[in-house]
Formats: sequence, C-alpha cells, structure tokens
Amino acid sequence: MLPVIESVLHDHDLRIVLLAAVICVFGTVSTLNVSSRAAGTRRPLLWLLLVSICAGSTVWATHFIAMLAYMKSMPMTYAPGLTALSFVTGVAVMGFGFGLAIRGSRSQWSRALGGGILGLGVVCLHYLGMAALRLPGHLTFAPTLVAASIAFSIGFGVLALFIAFGPARPHARLAGVVLMVLMIVTLHFTAMGAVHIGHGQTYANAGGVSRVVLIAAVAIASLSILLIGMAGALVDQKVSLRLAAEAERFRALADGAFEGLVVHRNGQVVDANAAARRMFSLGDNLASQSIHNWFGGSQVGAYASAQTEGEAAEFTLRRPDGSTFPAEVCRRRMLLTDGTQGELLAIRDLTARKESDARIAHLALHDPLTELPNRRFFMELAHKAVALAHRTGDGFALLALDFDDFKLVNDLHGHLAGDELLRIAAKRITATLRDADVSTRFGGDEFAILQTHAAGPKGTIALVERLLEALQAPVQIGGVEISISVSIGVALYPDDGDTVEDLLRNSDTAMYRAKADGKATCRFFESHMDAALVARRKLEHGLRRAVAEDRLTIAYQPIVDSDCRTPLAFEALVRWTDPELGVVAPRDFIPVAEETGLIVQIGEFVIRRACIDAMTWPEPLRVAVNLSAVQFKRKGLVDTVRLALAESGLPGDRLELEVTETLLMENRDDALRQLNQLKELGVRIAMDDFGTGYSSLSYLQCFPFDKIKIDRAFVMDLPNNTQNASIVRAVAAMGKSLQMRVVAEGVETDLQADMLKGLDCDELQGYLIARPMDPSLIKGFLAGYVEIVLA
Repeated sequence: MLPVIESVLHDHDLRIVLLAAVICVFGTVSTLNVSSRAAGTRRPLLWLLLVSICAGSTVWATHFIAMLAYMKSMPMTYAPGLTALSFVTGVAVMGFGFGLAIRGSRSQWSRALGGGILGLGVVCLHYLGMAALRLPGHLTFAPTLVAASIAFSIGFGVLALFIAFGPARPHARLAGVVLMVLMIVTLHFTAMGAVHIGHGQTYANAGGVSRVVLIAAVAIASLSILLIGMAGALVDQKVSLRLAAEAERFRALADGAFEGLVVHRNGQVVDANAAARRMFSLGDNLASQSIHNWFGGSQVGAYASAQTEGEAAEFTLRRPDGSTFPAEVCRRRMLLTDGTQGELLAIRDLTARKESDARIAHLALHDPLTELPNRRFFMELAHKAVALAHRTGDGFALLALDFDDFKLVNDLHGHLAGDELLRIAAKRITATLRDADVSTRFGGDEFAILQTHAAGPKGTIALVERLLEALQAPVQIGGVEISISVSIGVALYPDDGDTVEDLLRNSDTAMYRAKADGKATCRFFESHMDAALVARRKLEHGLRRAVAEDRLTIAYQPIVDSDCRTPLAFEALVRWTDPELGVVAPRDFIPVAEETGLIVQIGEFVIRRACIDAMTWPEPLRVAVNLSAVQFKRKGLVDTVRLALAESGLPGDRLELEVTETLLMENRDDALRQLNQLKELGVRIAMDDFGTGYSSLSYLQCFPFDKIKIDRAFVMDLPNNTQNASIVRAVAAMGKSLQMRVVAEGVETDLQADMLKGLDCDELQGYLIARPMDPSLIKGFLAGYVEIVLA
C-alpha cells in the first residue's frame, strides 16, 4: 500500500483532494437518501433515474476533481468521447446495481449482487476516465494494485448496499454512507497508486478536453449532485412529515379502538395500543413483555397451531395480576419496520358480552322482580321431577301460595311497596327451602314451590309451618310496617295427580279452599274440593260478567220509627240474578266480590244508584248504603261519595253509610281520617252489626257515629232470652247517652217490635215492616204514610 500513500501525499494537491472528499460524502448521502424514496414511491423508475444520476455524478465528480489534483503542473487534456462514456457507463451500471438492490431488498443475494454491480460501475467509470486522460508520456499500471482497487470497489459496494437496504438497524444508513465513500476513495487512490507515467510520446493538447472545460463539467456534475440532494432532502422531509402525520393518525385510530391491538415478533411485544396497555397493564418497556404469559398452559400451543389467520378464536387470557378474562383473538401476519416478519393480534375482551349473555339467559329463565325461576323454568324442573319420581317411586309435593289481600298493599302503599314486599317474600320463601327444592313466581302475588323427595304429608307440613311463620312476620317498607298473610294449597304426587298440570290445578284448588276457610292457613287437596272450586270459579266469572254488563240491581228495605212506624229511611241492598245460576244470595257473592276486588266497582254502583233513587223520594227520607272494608282501603272512596252527591243533587244528610267493626280494626287511623272527611260532606255514619266484635265501646268513643245498628242475632230470640234483652237495653241507653240513634235489625214479629220499643230502640228494620223491594214499589209502599212522612 506504500505506492498508494506516496501517490496521495506527493502526486496530489491535498486541498483539491479534500474538496473531492467533501463532494464524495455529500453525493453519497444524497444518493442513499434518494434511493430510500425509490424504494417506497409510486414512481420508482423516475426516482431510480435520479439515484443513477446522483450516484454517477458523485463518483464522476469525485474522480475528475481528484484527477485535477493529480500532477497539477503537468499539462493534461481528456478525450471527450471517453470522458462522456465514463459518465454514461457509470450512471447506467450503478443505476442497475441500485435497482437490483432496491427491488430485491428482502433478499440478501439481491442486495449483495446489486452492491457488486455498483462497485463494478465505479470501476468502469474510473478506468474509462483514466483512459480518457491525455498527457506528455504514456501510462502503465501495476496489475496487483489494479486488482486490489477492483476488489476494494466491489467488496465495499456489496457491503454498502447489503447493509443500507437490509433490515432496519440502528445506524444502518450511516454505515452505508461510510462504505460507499470507502468504495469510491479506495478504488480511486488505489488505482492512482498503480499508475506510472513514462516519458515518451506527447498527447497533450491533441484536441482533448482542457482542464478548464473539465472543471466546468465537474462543476455541473457537482451542482447536479447538490440539486438532486436538495430535492431528495425536501422530498424526504415532506414524506417524513406525511409519514409522521399518518403514523399519528393511525396511532389515534388504534388507541381509539375498543379492541386491544398488539404487534409482536416471535412472541415478544413490539407495540400495543391504549386498549391493550390497559388490558394487560403494559408499561413503557414493551420489549420485556411476552404474549405467551397471557395465554399460559396448553393455550399457547392451541394459539400457535389451531387458529387460522384472519379468523377469530376464543381464549381465556391472563392478566399480570393473575386474573383471567375471556377474549376473542384474531391474528394476521405483517411486515415490521425493520423488515422482519411479525404478527398483529386483535384482542376483544368478551367479559361484558359474556356477562350480558349470561344475564339474558338468566332473565329468560327467571322472574325479573324476585330472581326466582319463572314459570317456564319451573315447569321444566317439575316435568323432570315427575319423570324421576316415576322411575324411582319417590313422591314430591307442589305447593301453591297466594298472599291474602295483597291488592290492598298496592292500593294503600303503592306498587313500589308491593314490589318490595314480593322481593322480601321471595327471599323468605327461599330461606325456608332445602337446596333440592325450587320456588317460582307465576305472576302477581302467586308463588309455587316444588318440594322434591317429600316424605309424605309430614315432611310437607313441616315446610308449610316454616313458610307460614316466615311470611307472617311484619315487613318495614319506607318507614311503614306492613303485615300480610299467605294461603297455601298442597298437592302430592302421585296421590293428587300424576302430571304437572293436574298437580298445579289441584294445589291451586286447595289454596282457594284455604282462603275460603279463613286465609293465613294451608289445605291439602281433597277430591271434593274440585267441585267446590269449579262452582266458585263459575260464580266469580258470572259476577265479573254481571258487573261489566250492568246486570246488578238494588232492592230497598224500609227503616221505620219504633213509636209510630213512620218510614225514616231505606237501606239499599244489592241483588244479582244470573241467567245460568239464577238468584244468587248476597252472602254467596259478596265474599267473592271482596276477595276479587269487584266490591269496589259494585260499591260505587250502589252509592251512585242509591243517591239517584233517593232524590225521587219525599224529603226527609234517607237512603242507607253498606260499605265494605275493601272499599275503605282503596283510595277514592270520599271522592266517589262526593261525586255521587253532586251528580244526583242529594243533600249529604240524606245519605247514611254503614260500616262494620272489621274496617275499624284493620286500619284505625286511616278509617278515622276518611270518616271525618265523609262527615264534612254532611253524610251520616252508622255502625252496622254492633255487638259482634270485642272492642265496640272504644270505637263508639273515637269514631263520629250517628247511629248504632244492633245485629239481628240479638233480636231473633229476644222474647225468650233475657240476656239479649239486657244487652239491647244497655246498648240503647249507651246510644242515648252518646246522642246516637239505635236501630234494631231483623225484626219479624210484633212481639219483637213491642219489646224493642220498650227497650228504647229508636228505629226498626225487618220483614215485619217490609221485605226488600224494587225501587218501583217504594211509591206504593209510602202511599199509606204520606201524611205522616210529610208531617
């Protein structure tokens, strides 16, 4: 290498050599910069042409500037044809090498071959340029150094493009620049070290290109490099800004996705969006994260082998804290920025969807209010219980539960309170059951229980006792204490039916018998109950139809003064004649009306009709109407009375409302409030069936009664029962002391009437006076009393 060093130090002007080096470095940087655009642009041929020109100009300018620095004092010229040929050849060959490396950047052999061709192009350019040289003497070359120069050029060219266009690595572009500069410099100065000028034939000024012209050409080439480099730099800046904007946009899109997006290489995380970072608590050091930690166990193999690209599959993924969650994972291969193969995972957390699906499945089989199994689920379990019992010979029980007077809770406290009561009741029912037993809410306040493996009636009785005790305990809702009872009917398999439908129907029948027998109790099904239930349901159906079709009528029974038998009032008594059932007694249909709530509609009808009819009677005849406890418990009774008086024009003091002790016992404060409101309308209040309760005296003291009606039980045997006579005398005396009139009901004989008069009863009512009559007969009845009444 000594000749090369001596050539650089002694045969070259180092200042011009430095200029050549600057142009070489700048041109190399510009060349690789422009070549990167050629690799990713939509017009690769145009950019490849610019790469070729830039590379050729760099090498050509470097070569000839360095030649200008060589033997500056020696007269030299250059053959124009070979000079131009050296430029064109260098551009063409080096451009081909760049093109091969760019197009085949993924192939190591393409990059290496392209680099070799690049180095060969530099060799061609240099030696053609040397061949164009004309100077006094002749040139000879040392073969060893020539071979070394060619080897240096091709070798550094291979390394330059192999690294520059290979996988993205830190400082790869800088290494490419250095290697290309070494390729050009080592070739030139090694080749110049191989040159020996022998004195002899003179070729200078033989029509060649002079130094001045060559300097101009080199200046143009350098300017071309500068312009191309500037263009490449501007484009690179523009593209970099655009790529940065697109990267930011795609990052925003990725971070805005609900799914977690993760890029990994061989399991090591390369990048992740915000959702994935939250999903797996990923920090900034993504390189330390492995997706294999998320799958765990056998799922890693299933992920690697079983899933087709682009198709979603479900996995149970694990978070860093050890918790797991269901996820849907979709994978796609992708090329990473460093040119290596990676993979994109789209991960969707299925926790919310699974919970929603589970909730929907739960709602499909459970009652939304109480969370108990619904009718559909219960029926499935009951059918399975029948099938199992049929195979094993075991028995089981079906219990029908219905809360007593539950409608009153809704009326008095609102439906929200009613719903809360049902929820509490459902919890209490569940607490009394074994794990194998099932309860359900059919709707409203109707519940059912499937008691599996019931050891005969004894085991069921124990369950019933627990249920009655649990459900009768008062409930606090909104600061109000609510008490309610339940009626229970029981049907046993197989004694009371061998199908679910038969058992449900028979347990329902037994439950209605429990209600009829006083409520808050239980009854086991008996065969004779079925006929009674059919009759009761037929009665209820007919009554509903009668109310809807306005088939009820009113009969009036007179109430007279005990002294002169002058009519004072008429009591309105509802009557019902059914086309199929015939005449139905009030004692039969009134309890059904109260149980079903129809009594409210019936009561409104009686009050309204009675007021209208009373307006046709001579004054001051009054009309008396019985009120049910159910009417008092429903909202709107006072408004109903007020409206009936207003529509009919009847003065309030001509209307008497009769109430029983049952009403006063159930809700004392509310009853007192409503009775006072009715009194403000001028309505007279009477206590009906006085003496049949146990706290009547306290009621007389607290409530605003105008009249006391002695129950017929004390009148019926009055002549033969001195004790009854004493009771009637005491009640009459008490009434007078409280300024209340006393009425005796059920008077059927003159003897009873005379005795009641003697006992100071004010008014009489009964068959002795008259039976209940149609409104059309009242006028005739009053005909014999007109003078007395008007008087």
